[in-house]
Amino acid sequence: MFLRSHIRWFVVALLFVLQVINYLDRQTLSVMAPVLREQMHFSPQQYSYVVTAFLAAYTFGFAASGRLIDRIGVKAGMTAAVMLWSVSGILHAFATDWRHLAACRFLLGLGESTGPVGGAKAIGEWTPQRERGLSMAIFSNGMVTGAILAPPFVAWMSLRFGWRSAFVLTGIAGLLWLVPWNRFYHVPEKHPALTAGERELILSAKPKTESNAGFSVVLRNPKTYAVVLARLLTDPVPYFFTFWLPEYLRTSRHFSLALIGMVAWIPYLAADVGGLSGGAVSDWLLRRKGLNDARFRLLLAAACLTPAAAIAVRTSSAVAAIACIGIVLAAHSCWTVNLQTWMTEKFPRDQVGTVLGLSGVGSGVGGMIATLITGEVVARFGYVPVFTTLAGVHLAGFAVLWLLNTSKTGERFDVAA
Repeated sequence: MFLRSHIRWFVVALLFVLQVINYLDRQTLSVMAPVLREQMHFSPQQYSYVVTAFLAAYTFGFAASGRLIDRIGVKAGMTAAVMLWSVSGILHAFATDWRHLAACRFLLGLGESTGPVGGAKAIGEWTPQRERGLSMAIFSNGMVTGAILAPPFVAWMSLRFGWRSAFVLTGIAGLLWLVPWNRFYHVPEKHPALTAGERELILSAKPKTESNAGFSVVLRNPKTYAVVLARLLTDPVPYFFTFWLPEYLRTSRHFSLALIGMVAWIPYLAADVGGLSGGAVSDWLLRRKGLNDARFRLLLAAACLTPAAAIAVRTSSAVAAIACIGIVLAAHSCWTVNLQTWMTEKFPRDQVGTVLGLSGVGSGVGGMIATLITGEVVARFGYVPVFTTLAGVHLAGFAVLWLLNTSKTGERFDVAA
C-alpha cells in the first residue's frame, strides 16, 4: 500500500539507479587511467585530450538535449540517450590507443549529457516543492554512489578478469535499466498506477499554464546566465576529481591500483552525505521556517567549505588529504543539489529542460577549459596550483549568482510559490 500511494519515490529511485550506472560508465576510465597509460603509452597531456573529447561531446549534447527533452518528453529522450551511452561504454573495451579512447569518450559524452537534464526535469515534474530538495539530492547522489562503487569494482574486475571486462559490464547495466524505465515511466498526469491523492499532491504544486516562451526569452533572462556562469566556474571541481583523483593518488601519493580501489571511494561517500544533507536541510528551512532563500543559504554554506582543497594538496598526511577532498566533494554535492532544485522552481515548467541544458553547456565548457589547463599544469608544476585554484571557485560562483539574480525590483533568490 505504501508503494501504491508513493509512486513518486519509485520514480526517484529509478532515476537514482540510472545515475549510479551513469557514473560507473564515466568513472571506469578514470580508475583505469594509470594502467591504460602504461599499456597504451600515452602522456598526461594526451590523457587530457581523451577527457576533453568526452567534455566536448557532453557540452554539445547539453546544448541540444535540454530543448529536445522539453519537446519530445523525458521518456523518449532518456531512452535514446541511455542506449547511446551504454553501447559507447562497451566500445571502450576494443580501444588500442588514446585516439580510440577519445572517440569512445566522445560518443559516451554525447549520450550521457541527456541524463542529468532529463532526470532533473523528471524530478521537477514528479515531486511537490516541499520534497524537491531531498528528491533532487537522492537523484544527484546516484552519481556519487557510482563514484563510490567504481574504484573497488573496476579495480577488482581489472585485476581478476582484465580491464576490458569492466567497460563491458557497466555498458550492459545501462541497457538492462531500460527495461523497467520503458515499462513503468509516464508523466504524472497519465500514470495509470497513481492514486487520486498522490496525483493531486504532485499536480497541485505545478503551474496551471505553461509560459509558451521561445528560446530567445530564455536567453534574455539574466538568471539563465547566472546559472550558466556558476556551473562554468564550479563544475570543474567534480570533473577534476572524477578524471584525475586516481592519477593524483598514484603519482603524488604513490598509491598502488589495489590501494586506490580501497580508498578512492571515501571522498565520494562524503559527497553522498553532503548532497542528502543539503537537500534535506533546505527543504526543512523552506517547510518549517518559511525561508524563501533556503536554497541560497545552503549555496553560501557550501561555498565556504571548499577552501579545504588548498589544505588537501599541502598536507603531508594522505589521510588528511583524503578527508579534505571529502569535505570539498560534500560541499559541491550540497551546492549542486540546491542549484538544480532552485532552477526547477524558478523557471516555468516548459523552460526547465532548456535552462538545465544551457547550464550544462557552462558546465562542459568550464570542464573542458579546466581539463586542458590541468593537463599542462600537472605536467609542468604538479597538482598544487590546481588544488589551490579549486579552493576559490565556489565563492566566485556564489558572487556571480548573487549579482545576476538581482532583478530590477530587488528580488533575490525567492522560491516560486
